Amino acid sequence: MTTTTATPIRIMLVDDHKTMLWGLEKLIEGAGAALRLVGTAHNNDSALREASRLRPDLIVLDLDLEGRSSLEVLPQLLQDSGARVLILSGNRDQSLLAQAVKLGARGVLSKEAPADQVIKAIERVHAGEMHLDASLMGALLAQPAPVKADPEAARIATLTPKERKIVAIVVESNGAANKELAAKLFIAEPTLRNNLTSIYQKLGVANRLELYVYATRHGLQ
Repeated sequence: MTTTTATPIRIMLVDDHKTMLWGLEKLIEGAGAALRLVGTAHNNDSALREASRLRPDLIVLDLDLEGRSSLEVLPQLLQDSGARVLILSGNRDQSLLAQAVKLGARGVLSKEAPADQVIKAIERVHAGEMHLDASLMGALLAQPAPVKADPEAARIATLTPKERKIVAIVVESNGAANKELAAKLFIAEPTLRNNLTSIYQKLGVANRLELYVYATRHGLQ
């Protein structure tokens, strides 16, 4: 752990592999007082039940649970628990990983990631930041931009110079918290949020990940 907080991050683990659960439990126990395991679950039903009962700060969630996808219950899981979700999965299906983020997951990490990266991802997601495995982000952005005229040109043209600058900072500072972005832009956080809302509406995106993908594909850097 790089930081210590007075109140530990309360974590719930959801995985159908006992060995994986055991390893994650030991990882959390070894991280010191800043992390605390409050419960585990092994399928969609138990995940919903325990998350609603325990209301953890953060849920580490596998995508594949006893033959079912946890994406089926992710929106309800987020709503019932009020927790942030970090996907920790061996599934490399990029469409599923992208869908997980669009449904509300704040981070995606491979089960092959080293222990220190798992801890870092937990800390960042709990802090409200986005954490995406570099290789997974690369795959999410792998689709080439079309060679023909960009049909999104009209949308992009509606952005003000200030909004274009904000988009560029978002791309440059991928995953950074709003507070950090606002400081770089010398504006208040509420002002940044208002500007982001305007940008989302103009470009037809829902969140900062979609904005990052859109901006990268269309050269808004």
